[in-house]
Amino acid sequence: MSTDDTKTGAQAMRALDMLETLSGRVLDGMSNKDLAEAMRCPPPYVTRTAETLIRKGWVEKDESTGRFRITTRFSRLTFRVMADFDRAKTALEQSQRNYTLSN
Repeated sequence: MSTDDTKTGAQAMRALDMLETLSGRVLDGMSNKDLAEAMRCPPPYVTRTAETLIRKGWVEKDESTGRFRITTRFSRLTFRVMADFDRAKTALEQSQRNYTLSN
């Protein structure tokens, strides 16, 4: 694995860590310092990670407080996953009904 791959993997892990950490703080968000402590990384890493997630639209920074929080855009991913599970469940139930009716 190259150094670039290792760096990219670490950045991706920090982004996922940040999303997990912020997921419990939707209303009040977290400061850069709080995130750095929770994620066990230097504050500049938090800043760079947040910038990436902000560009993606998954995190926002409240300019009045300086705190970061997850956006509704990221939260909607959960609903998309659940809808996909519902479609899979419905398809499985239909297959089971078809199998039962044909035997």
